[in-house]
Amino acid sequence: MKKLLFPPPIRIGKSIFQELIYFLFRFHIGYTMAIDAGLGKIKDFPVSQKFIDSLTKAGWVFPEFLAIIAGWGEVIGGALIALGLFGRIGGVVVAIIMIVAAFIKHDTMFLIQMDTAQLYLFCAVLVSVFGNGRFSLDFLLFKK
Repeated sequence: MKKLLFPPPIRIGKSIFQELIYFLFRFHIGYTMAIDAGLGKIKDFPVSQKFIDSLTKAGWVFPEFLAIIAGWGEVIGGALIALGLFGRIGGVVVAIIMIVAAFIKHDTMFLIQMDTAQLYLFCAVLVSVFGNGRFSLDFLLFKK
């Protein structure tokens, strides 16, 4: 189980240029998830009343709890992806939240109606599968 959740960090590309491009991709996805998508939801500690109201209006059960999980999950998961520290775990957290956002809250059809949540979902899955790459805190701290 440990190897599944915490596999050793690996290089993504064969060249420094490929690693740099992947780093820019990973950092941008994590940063925008944490700052653009998540921070607005938690600006009023522990979570924005506007976000709770939108979940309540949609008829969700336990809207306060779900708002806290979604808001803080986006911020923490996005930060982990951006920093490259346990990015696979951050990617799984973001992917789960984006599955709920895309297909339940936004009610989109897979690959027919695209929205931002699906884009974040695919990016989070990519980071979860490939890891953080060479330019990450994981690579610096845990390389063997």
